[in-house]
Amino acid sequence: MSSKIKEIIRNNSWIWAVLGSLALWLIIGIASKNLNFESLLVNIYVAMFLAIAALGQMLVITLGGGSIDLSIPGVITISAFLSMGIINGKNSLFITGLIVAVCIGAFIGFLNSIVVIYLKIPPIIATMAMGYILITGSLLYNRARFSVVKVCPILSAIIRGRTFGIPLMIYFVIILAVVIHIIINRTPYGRSLIAIGQNIDAARFAGVKIVKVVMITYIISSALAGIAGMLVAARTNGAWLGMGDPYLLETVGGVVIGGTLISGGKAVTVGTLAGCLFLGLIITAMVMLGFNFGLQNIAKGILIIIILVIGTQWTSRQKYENV
Repeated sequence: MSSKIKEIIRNNSWIWAVLGSLALWLIIGIASKNLNFESLLVNIYVAMFLAIAALGQMLVITLGGGSIDLSIPGVITISAFLSMGIINGKNSLFITGLIVAVCIGAFIGFLNSIVVIYLKIPPIIATMAMGYILITGSLLYNRARFSVVKVCPILSAIIRGRTFGIPLMIYFVIILAVVIHIIINRTPYGRSLIAIGQNIDAARFAGVKIVKVVMITYIISSALAGIAGMLVAARTNGAWLGMGDPYLLETVGGVVIGGTLISGGKAVTVGTLAGCLFLGLIITAMVMLGFNFGLQNIAKGILIIIILVIGTQWTSRQKYENV
């Protein structure tokens, strides 16, 4: 039985994120005397906004070779300004605003891929530079206009609506995660993505179209960040400078805590959702304890390391047991 349990854990590393989330929910609920299903739903709801961007980050990390999209915070911020500025509280402009959020994100992802592929700049440096450009663009836009605070009724219904007591956002993100899971595991693109992350040279010899796959990956990542930006702005009734900054650490943390290999070659969609919930519950716990923003970042970093050590010890032991 023990060996079977070890095998299950080894093959499903996302279990640690799920168990950690449940433990945190119980601790928070008992400490606040508010242990009920509604409190869990609220935390899941908040985590779903992070999960949208984290799913895109997961695809980039799966490419391997140190691939991390550091432009996500900038994409979230600028897409929030542009999409909400266009919608401006009007239902008739909702689709236009959504298209703008997706297109601006996709275009930024395309530019990221061009810099990484053709200029041979490491992904972390390339996307970091793009992030600085986007921050400057958001600053210039903000100077030209006042912060956007109007949310159209359709977007408000999506953000705050419920069906059978469950927030619509949870349904939306679960469907999105299922689609991405199917893409990764059942399509030529997904198989090529995994192959590149495991061994790019072997993938090239096998005929994988490296440039095409890398380009699609960055485009999807930034497009999802664009959608996240619009939805986050709608939830908080406005866009402001730096609104995407917290999503830098948390998208990476949610992905790796959920079992996706930081070295690439393995993507765990359900784990990414669980990892985002875990981080959200950590933040809730720290707010209850009165931690300031700096202490929150330190604590998140330490806890991410701890959960990664616990979650990867079985894999590491198996890898080196015959060395």
